[in-house]
Amino acid sequence: MTTQLLMPERRLSLDIPTGRGLRKVVEVSSKNIHPALVFAGDTLLPAAAHYQEVADNLIRGDWWNPRRVFVTSPAAGDGKTCTAFNLAWALSSRNQSVLLLELNFARPQFRTVLGDLRIWHGIECALRGSTKPADCVFSMEACGLNVCAVRDATPFSHLKQPLLRLHAFLDWCSERHDWLILDCPSVLSREWNHWHRENASPALMVVREQQSTLVDTRKASKILGENLKGLLLNDSVANITAQ
Repeated sequence: MTTQLLMPERRLSLDIPTGRGLRKVVEVSSKNIHPALVFAGDTLLPAAAHYQEVADNLIRGDWWNPRRVFVTSPAAGDGKTCTAFNLAWALSSRNQSVLLLELNFARPQFRTVLGDLRIWHGIECALRGSTKPADCVFSMEACGLNVCAVRDATPFSHLKQPLLRLHAFLDWCSERHDWLILDCPSVLSREWNHWHRENASPALMVVREQQSTLVDTRKASKILGENLKGLLLNDSVANITAQ
């Protein structure tokens, strides 16, 4: 009879604010985290090197200014949320202070891809003024990445006043971090295409090579206009180019 040794389950520690200056360390099993997040596995996926190459291009590129990356896609299903996570991780692995923010208020994904994580205060709480900005930022200790997620899904019709405070909130974030990576709604979502044109600058558009249609990609590019500074292909060798 042979004895099989079981490897201990890998767990990631997240330092999460609970309010009034208090914090709680939450352990999350890596097996519950979305497999496309390259930093969550026992070994880094081959794609990690491609994201690190993208991060190096961003750091070297004086053309990417301010140091904010509005990550979007022509339509849903292009993998932009996991791409935003991986890009933020890659930048943090290059000794950059990075804050990853979720702006997809109506269909938030951050908590889901992190294994149905519980958070006490979401970014929408800070924008409404019901909590301090610092209380909606948690950190992933294993990779040194800071994250600001949506706690409760909010329809676009309820965001008029909170979105007026977004610029001031992002300025607060930029004062404390080298880079902001913002996971935005898809460009062709009807409610958000005007917002993208007015606010999402500089923008990085994620296109899934085998799914995104050329028509949708062209429409999204036209809406973004001069805001579009880079294109990243999913299901392909990751790359980024200046406009």
